[in-house]
Amino acid sequence: MLCIVRKFRFSWSLVVLIIFYLYLGFHALSGDQGVLKWANYEDKISALQNEIDILVAEREALELHANQLRANQLDLDRLGEEARRTLNVSHTNEIVIWLDDSQ
Repeated sequence: MLCIVRKFRFSWSLVVLIIFYLYLGFHALSGDQGVLKWANYEDKISALQNEIDILVAEREALELHANQLRANQLDLDRLGEEARRTLNVSHTNEIVIWLDDSQ
């Protein structure tokens, strides 16, 4: 009888330990900070990094445009182009061809 009780205690603790390891393993894979979520975070990080790169390029283009219109570095060609674009006016003997900036 004593032998059966010892085997039961041993097997009971083993079952509890296995269930505990399965619980931890499941949450290590699929929890909020699990391995599967980390892969999703890597995808989000790369997508957001691409968006940051695009925004930085846009910002640099806008800074260049603003610097060309500053009084201490005034580019008269750029000023004339901006005036024509904003006011939609040109001289009678001029032909204006607008190019798309995205090309």
